[in-house]
Order: sequence, then structure tokens, then C-alpha cells
Amino acid sequence: MRLPYCVIPIVATLFFLPFVGCSTSVENDLPCSNPAPLEGSPSEEIEGFIVAYQSDREWTEEEVESVTNELAMKHTFDVEHTYSYALPGFSVNSLSTEALDGLRCEPMVEYVEYKVQGEIAS
Repeated sequence: MRLPYCVIPIVATLFFLPFVGCSTSVENDLPCSNPAPLEGSPSEEIEGFIVAYQSDREWTEEEVESVTNELAMKHTFDVEHTYSYALPGFSVNSLSTEALDGLRCEPMVEYVEYKVQGEIAS
């Protein structure tokens, strides 16, 4: 007995389906094996990110400016502010998915965090 041609693809699909891995993790799609963590969650009130540089060394103001400008050119984004003292890094109002992934793979980036609205206690 011969199987109709339409049955063969269905049988093949059912046979190979258990071997197909599904991933819901965004981490698997990054172009590096050890990305900097993406912390927090997006806010409806505030857009943007804070990118913190590695804290295991001292950063001069000139180094922060220079590295930030290089990263902005490489990953095509506009810098909002640079931070040189308590938290070396920078903030941006928006990043493309490609720029965000690229920044997380840069060795000098310790973490990337969604901006949040803070309150000053009185």
C-alpha cells in the first residue's frame, strides 16, 4: 500500500518535531557568549537606558567621554548624558535592538538598566 503524497510531509514533521528546540530567551540571540545583564523593566513614563561601565577600575572623565563617543559611533545612538564619578557610564533616550545587544556585548559595559523615575525622600 502506498501512502498519499500529502501524508509524507505530515509524518516527517511529527517525527522530527521532538528534536526541534524552542527558545524564548532573548539571551540566545545576542552576538556574544557573556553579555552584560539588562536590569529592570521598561517604563511607560520614562524611556531610555543607563549604561554602566565596569566598576573594577578608575575611570577619568576623558576616558568616559572617549569610550562613550566610540560606542555611540559604533552602535549608532545619541548620548543623553555621561557620568564620570559615582557611576561611570552614560544614558540614552532610546536604543535600537541591535545597539542594545551590541552594547551588552562590549567588554567595558558592566550592565545596562532601563531608566526609572526616582523620588527624593523628604
